[in-house]
Parts: sequence; structure tokens; C-alpha cells
Amino acid sequence: MNQPKQFFKGMLYTLTLGMLYLLICPAILALILKDFLLSDNFWISNIAYLVLYLITFGIIFLIIRKEIIKQFKEFLKKPKEIINKGLSCWGYGLLVMIVSNLFISSFVNNISVNEQMARESLFEFPIYAIPVTILIGPFLEEIIFRFALRKSFNKKTVYALTSAFIFGLLHVLTAIDEYTIANLLNHWKEFLFIIPYGSLGYFFAKAYYETDNIFSSIIPHVLHNSLSVALVLLSSFLLGG
Repeated sequence: MNQPKQFFKGMLYTLTLGMLYLLICPAILALILKDFLLSDNFWISNIAYLVLYLITFGIIFLIIRKEIIKQFKEFLKKPKEIINKGLSCWGYGLLVMIVSNLFISSFVNNISVNEQMARESLFEFPIYAIPVTILIGPFLEEIIFRFALRKSFNKKTVYALTSAFIFGLLHVLTAIDEYTIANLLNHWKEFLFIIPYGSLGYFFAKAYYETDNIFSSIIPHVLHNSLSVALVLLSSFLLGG
């Protein structure tokens, strides 16, 4: 396949999965589950949100199941090698993320809005937020930003940088409530957080490219989010919050 055709076909595939995950499925399911999502009952609203994401997960998995099952079988043949590569890349990404976060947070005097929203949802909607943050989110993000996007690129660095930028940008944009020029300019400091988010995206992409197995990035992503959730909950407990 010639490169321009490969690129556009891969980007269309990525865009389709991304739209299903971020817009189409949530919008349609939100209409169907509206009364449950808006319920004042803690259990009903939490379970409704979880069902929404589980259905979204199921739809996307049905689309990519053949390739993912094939890669899972390949993973089972050499799990140690694939996991070691993933954890090694995650370690580098985590280091860059921590250092850049410290510099940026000291400059803006706050954590990212995306991080604030994620922490709030853990306490407001824990029944859905915890499994989505730990399992469903990492799986779908790796499918879209690593697995699908890889179809557009042959060169590792270009692929990893593109994956990092899109991954970081969307984590920032999803936390901005209004996409007017004035509001985006008003939140310009928030875009600095593309660097820490993107650093993880870069090394997850590197792991996937070098192993050709998406579980090399899914596993450390799940581990990263699991540790993040545990730290937030633990710190809240210790501080009595």
C-alpha cells in the first residue's frame, strides 16, 4: 500500500474509533439512559454511567476483536518479553511526566483541569469511575491512540510523536468546557500539560511499535492508572477527606 493511501486510511480508522469512544456512543447512550444518569440515587446514577462505558467498550471491541485476539495470543507466547518492554518504556515516560508536571504545576500554581476532574469523579461516581479509569479507559485509549494510529505510520519517531501529541492534546481539550477562541486563549497555560500527558503517550507508542503487540502498552497503562487511583484514594483517607 502506498504511503499516502496508508496514512489516510489509518487516520480514518483512528478517527472513526475515536469518535465512537468520545462522542457517538456516549451521546446516543446518554439519551437512552438519561433518566438513570440524572437520577438522584447514588447507585442508579453510578451504575448507569458504568453501563454506558461498558456498552461503548463492547461496541469498539466487536470492531477490532479479530486483531486484538490475535495479538493476545501472540502475547501469551512471550509475555515476559512484552511486559518487560512495556514497563521499561513506562518507567522512562513516568520520569518525564513527573519532572515536567513539577515544573508546569509550579508555573501555573495548580494541577491540570483534567486531573482535577478525574479526582472529583472518583469520589462522586466511584462505582463507574474506578473501573473506567483503571481498565476500560486505558484499553480504549491504547486501541485508539496506539493500535489504530499505528496503521498510518511506518517510522517509529513520527508515529510516537504524533501519538504523544494527540494523546496529550485530547487530555487537555476534554477538560475545557467551551471551545471559543477567547476561552482557549484564557486557558493557554492548560496546554502546557500536553507535555506530561504526551510523554506517557510517546513511550507507550514506542513500546507498541517495538513489540508490535498492543498489550505492551495496555498493561503499563492499566498499572499507571491503578497506582494513580490508589494514591488519590489513599491520600484522601490519610488526610481525612
